[in-house]
Amino acid sequence: MERIKLSIHHLHMWVAGEKQDAQATARIYAGDTLIVVETMQGQAAWYDRFIQSADDNGQPLRVEWECDGEASMTVSRVEVCSCCGGDESLHV
Repeated sequence: MERIKLSIHHLHMWVAGEKQDAQATARIYAGDTLIVVETMQGQAAWYDRFIQSADDNGQPLRVEWECDGEASMTVSRVEVCSCCGGDESLHV
């Protein structure tokens, strides 16, 4: 089963020299078509989200984001297990 993998490389804000929770909105495009909007909050250091999109048209993916702190993200298509949807912790 193919999914869109949104990799959050980092998400945080600096307050008084310390990392704090941040909020971000990621917009995922296939070509010029917006196919998914994801909102996230907290702190992250390399966290993957597996997203299903019925509107994926197969064109090259890109991600743009707005954040109240610092963030870095990438997006790709991946094949995931049909029974767990990419959550390998379900295979315990």
